[in-house]
Amino acid sequence: MARLDGVLLPGGVDVDPAHYGEEPMPAMGEVSPPRDAIELFVARYAAQHGLPTLGICRGIQVMNVALGGSLYQDLPAQGFGTIQHSQKAEPPALGHSLEQTGQSPLNRLFAPRFRVNSYHHQGLKDLAPGLRPVAVAPDGLVEAVVLEGHPFYLGVQWHPELLSEHWGLFRALLEAANRPVA
Repeated sequence: MARLDGVLLPGGVDVDPAHYGEEPMPAMGEVSPPRDAIELFVARYAAQHGLPTLGICRGIQVMNVALGGSLYQDLPAQGFGTIQHSQKAEPPALGHSLEQTGQSPLNRLFAPRFRVNSYHHQGLKDLAPGLRPVAVAPDGLVEAVVLEGHPFYLGVQWHPELLSEHWGLFRALLEAANRPVA
């Protein structure tokens, strides 16, 4: 890990709710215990050592759980029904809008209100200590976070890899990974 310049935590299967002290709900999807173990370790390491990190979809969820937060296991079953978080349109279609709520790398890439794609049924519930919300959906769901005091620890709930106009997030990760370590 000490040889890495940066980390990308990608999307994927659900995070096992055992990692945040809950029993599985009926709508929980597939989980991968080996992947959970590796990615939770990597997310903690990156947070503790100032390693630039970008989390995408499952990645933001892993970041939150790794640092002590929890998840909504199934948004529709847990009261999030006013907007569609698991859109049916094929990529690169946009789903819903987000509102930026604070200073973050998103500020230089997007307008205060911007649209994203949305392919998830889980979401951040209780934020981990130190994570700060920087973008929220119209229904109040936090969809982007940063870690206070970290040079670049950004998690986003959408899939920027499917939207060429969002590829600036990857450039931001590369720029952070290329900065000299203080």
